[in-house]
Amino acid sequence: MNNDNSSIRLVDVWKIYKNGDEVTHSLADLNHTFQRGSMSIIYGPSGSGKSTFVRIVGLLENITMGQIFVNGTDTSQMSQQDKNSIIQREIGFVFRNENLIPTLSAFENVNLPMNNSDSTPTQELLKTVGFNDFKKYPNDLSKEEEIRVSIARAMVNNHSVLITDEPTGDLHRSEAAEIMNLLQDLNKSLNLTIILTTNNKKLGAYGDFLELEDGKFI
Repeated sequence: MNNDNSSIRLVDVWKIYKNGDEVTHSLADLNHTFQRGSMSIIYGPSGSGKSTFVRIVGLLENITMGQIFVNGTDTSQMSQQDKNSIIQREIGFVFRNENLIPTLSAFENVNLPMNNSDSTPTQELLKTVGFNDFKKYPNDLSKEEEIRVSIARAMVNNHSVLITDEPTGDLHRSEAAEIMNLLQDLNKSLNLTIILTTNNKKLGAYGDFLELEDGKFI
């Protein structure tokens, strides 16, 4: 039971890569608590460690040292199979280069992981993210529409955490604002914990701002 209201907590987290005699500290001694229902903007330029950060916080990659707690559960000694169970229950992802299945409509892309013959939840999810053209295929979607559908897909299993890796990176300023406003609305209305990475410092105004430089929070 998680009594401290933390969603994800990092304790002395390191990620070290070794290539022969070369050692790279991709993430170094990270300590931070993402409270349940918070919206956090992780800012950093290319090479700052943002992509590694997303993978380790999302339990997609093992850490070298430290602990990562998800809703109070220490995941640091878990097998990847057990981590995958937590991901399936708790964590949704939206990546910059989304991989919607091109042969499926927007509706079918969201409905597929539901494994449910009832189409109503899928329709409601797509409406929640402001997308109503259910029959459109990925190749016919604008980049903003693709992000909206991807957000809906990431919310399929009522996840408590949404991790988004540079979702506005390919959008015009007005489109980026629309997506950020949508994420803010989802954060507030659903008490969804959102962790978003970006190389655009201005997006820090949309949530709790954290800056990552050389694998450290500064």
